[in-house]
Amino acid sequence: MSRFSLAVLMTHPTQFDGPLFSRISQAGLIDLTVYYLETDRIADKVDKELGFSPNWDIPLTERYRSVVCPRQFVRRVRLLWRECVVGGNYDLVIVPGYARLDTNLLVLAARRQAVGMRLDTAPIHPQPRLKYWCKRTVLRRFFRRFATFHPVGSLTERYLEGLGVSASRMFRFPYAADNAYLAQRASLFRPERGRMLSDLGISPGSFVVLGVLKFVPRENPMELLRGFQLFHQTFPDSALILVGAGALEGEMKAYVGTEKLSNCVRLVGYAKYSELPKWYAISNVFVHPALYEPWGVSVNEAMACGLPVVASSSVGSSYDLIEDGANGYRYPSGNAQALADCLASIASRPDRGRALGERSERLIKEWDFESAMKSIESTLRRIKTDE
Repeated sequence: MSRFSLAVLMTHPTQFDGPLFSRISQAGLIDLTVYYLETDRIADKVDKELGFSPNWDIPLTERYRSVVCPRQFVRRVRLLWRECVVGGNYDLVIVPGYARLDTNLLVLAARRQAVGMRLDTAPIHPQPRLKYWCKRTVLRRFFRRFATFHPVGSLTERYLEGLGVSASRMFRFPYAADNAYLAQRASLFRPERGRMLSDLGISPGSFVVLGVLKFVPRENPMELLRGFQLFHQTFPDSALILVGAGALEGEMKAYVGTEKLSNCVRLVGYAKYSELPKWYAISNVFVHPALYEPWGVSVNEAMACGLPVVASSSVGSSYDLIEDGANGYRYPSGNAQALADCLASIASRPDRGRALGERSERLIKEWDFESAMKSIESTLRRIKTDE
């Protein structure tokens, strides 16, 4: 079987792509090199919304070849030009979107090298007509430079179709979590649910709603608080656990105090990646209330841990991962009452929650590393055929 060579350009390591790259490299069919444009250490990448660097505490750059690009712009472009274009070592080079000048220059200069684009843009909110027309005109011309496109999901595919990209040029490169790792970690914590809830001052028999999110306006934690408050009025034996940090933490704590929710709401702080399955394991449902989230990998994670999922209509992954009424619900973004109603539909019957969670586990098996690898292999075979 012939081997393929692939270069993937990334700004920095992520908790979901790092393990995927390791899996691709270990499989042996693809000679993979990942070029990190900003850093290869997550500790050096400060999240602007959090104000600090997330600590994923899992290996992100091990067991595959990676190159850290120079931070100085000219040197970085020269390195990419030399290795990804002039060297001619790769069947395909995949760049991250179209917002970076360094990678755009590389694309414009790569006449013979096959280049692909990975993209997560989701047309969730309509753009002003003039802005959309100008952007569409420029991008349609620029996109002619690309051999392939790699949308993360169906919303991005729809966006690319609107820009004239044919389905034959699209190969999904999804955001996929390490389902097996998450499920195994959650199984270790699940038997300790009662004790862990008691340690938090929550009754072990409570219906537990979970949010894992940044406490920033874009991720909309206040809507989750308001929706839970409405839900709690009908289901008093319930609790809300909020995992995260951010600028809205003070406002959230003030709301909890003012609305007398201190007995049922817990803000437990930021969690390392290895700790997240603990929170999924002791909860009954996961909620993602974001005002704008092109994907939302926490939805993948919750499903891998066997939870029903409720997400706003502004969360991109909800359109691919949630089957309404089968493993969760998508509600209109901005409607706290609709969020409360979704929670009530799940909490009203314990057996319903279990059934929805089991469906989540089955669905997310179709959205895993293996699926991503098959799509990448199909892309490379297509490139080879077209040569």
